[in-house]
Amino acid sequence: MQPHSHKLLLKVEQTILSRNMFKKGDRILTGVSGGPDSVALLHLLLRLAPKWELKIGIAHLNHCLRGAESDRDAEFVANLAAKTGIPCYSDAIDVRADPASRKLSLEAAARNTRYEFFDRIQHQNGYDKIATGHQRNDNAELMLMFLFRGSGPLGFSGIPPIREGRIVRPLIETDRNELVAFLNENEISYQIDKSNRDMRFLRNRIRHETIPYIQACCNPGIVETLNRFSKITRSENEWMDEIIQPIYENALVSTDKHRMVLAISAFSAFPEAVRRRVIRSAIARIKGDLLRISFSHIEAACCIAEHRQGSAQLMLPDGIRIQREQDLIIFYQTDEPVERRRLKIQPVQAPFFYSVTGPGECVTIHETGAMLTFSEIPIESGMITMPCNKIALLDMEMLKFPLTVRNIQPGDRFNPLGVTGTQKIGKYFIDHKIKRSERLQCPVILSGKQIVWLAGYRISGCFKVTSSTRKVLRIEICRPTPPELE
Repeated sequence: MQPHSHKLLLKVEQTILSRNMFKKGDRILTGVSGGPDSVALLHLLLRLAPKWELKIGIAHLNHCLRGAESDRDAEFVANLAAKTGIPCYSDAIDVRADPASRKLSLEAAARNTRYEFFDRIQHQNGYDKIATGHQRNDNAELMLMFLFRGSGPLGFSGIPPIREGRIVRPLIETDRNELVAFLNENEISYQIDKSNRDMRFLRNRIRHETIPYIQACCNPGIVETLNRFSKITRSENEWMDEIIQPIYENALVSTDKHRMVLAISAFSAFPEAVRRRVIRSAIARIKGDLLRISFSHIEAACCIAEHRQGSAQLMLPDGIRIQREQDLIIFYQTDEPVERRRLKIQPVQAPFFYSVTGPGECVTIHETGAMLTFSEIPIESGMITMPCNKIALLDMEMLKFPLTVRNIQPGDRFNPLGVTGTQKIGKYFIDHKIKRSERLQCPVILSGKQIVWLAGYRISGCFKVTSSTRKVLRIEICRPTPPELE
C-alpha cells in the first residue's frame, strides 16, 4: 500500500476505534452517491473490513434532481457494486414531486428522503449500522452556515461522529484533500456533481469562496480550528443535555410522533438558557432535526411561552407550528406546503434599561437607535400647549429622579392622558392600531414604578402640566423609522 493510503487508513481506523463505531461481525450499509467522499469511504471500509469481519452493502438513492447526471451517478454506483461484488440497494424518488416533501425546503426534503431510504434498507436487510461519507470539511462548512444563520451552541456542535447509535461517520476526522489524494493514488474513479459548483447555494459559496479567503488572509488552519471548536462544543452540549433532560421530562404533558405538549410552569422559573434548551428539545423531537431553525426562531418560541395571557401561535420552517394555550405550549407539524405559508417570525426586541438622573441628559438606546433628550424649560403658555407625539411636557415636581428608560414588559399599565383609570399598554396599541414593529421599538419612561410617558405616543395624565405647575420637564424622542416586517 502507498504511504499516503496507509496513513489515511490508520487515521480512519483510529476514528472507528476511539468511538467504538463497529463491533465484530457488524453489517454496514454504506451510503454511496458516487462522489469522491462516499467512494473513498467504501474502499476504505473494504480494506478495514477483515479487522472487524464486517459485511458491507451499498445504498444509493437517485433524487431525480439533475436529470441525466443523476441517472449517470446511479449507473456508476451499480457498476462499482458489481466490480466489488457487494450487494447494492438502489431506488429513484423524485423529491420535487413527492407529496410528503412539499412542506419542506428542497435541501431538507432530499435529506429526509435519503435517510428514510437508508432506514428502510437497513431494517429490511438486517444491517447494524449506516455509514456516511461526511468529513471534516463538511463539518467546517456546516458550522459556518449555522454561524451565518444565527445558530446557538447546538449548531456549533457540528456533525456528530455517531447519531442514534447506528449512523456512523468514519471519515469525520479526515480532510477532503486526503480523500481525493487516496483515490488518485489508487486510481479509483468517482463522479463529480456539477451542482457543487453552483454559487446560488450558500454551502458552495462557503466552500469555494469564504473558507479559501479565510485560509489565505486569516487562518490557514481554519478547517481544523472549526472542527476543534465543534468537538469542544459537542462535549459541553452533551453534558448540558444530561442536566436539561429531567427538566424537560418534568414539563412533558403528552407526546406522540407528531404532537408534543409541555407545561410552561414546569420550566418557566429556570434561567433563560435552560428555557431555550427545553424549547429546542421539543422542536427537535417533533421535526427530527434542527435544520433551518435559527436562534431567532428559538427566541420567538420562548417569547410565546413567557407571555401567557390569552393564546398565541407561531409558524417555523418546515411546517413546525407552536401554539400556546394558557399554561400549555403545544408543538406539532402541519402539512401546509412551504410555498403557501405567509406567517413569518416576529423579531424579539433585546431588553434595555437606562437611568436618567436629571434634566440636561441625553440617552441613546443602542438596542433600537432611538435617542431621548431631557431638559427643563421655562413655563410659558406657548411652550406647554399641544406638544407633538415626539415631545412630552411633564410636571417636573411630580417626578422622582432618577427616571428609568426601558422597553415594554408584559402587563405594563399606564394612565393615558384623557382616559379615566389605567389601561394596559398592549390594549392601547391595539386600540390605536400601532404596528408590531413599532411596539417592539417603543421605550417607556418611568418615575419610580409609574409610567409617565409611552414614548412617542401618550403621556400619563398623572404627570401632565397644569396651571399650578412650576417646573416643566421636556423629553424629546428621535428615532429611526421602524422597518416593516416581511
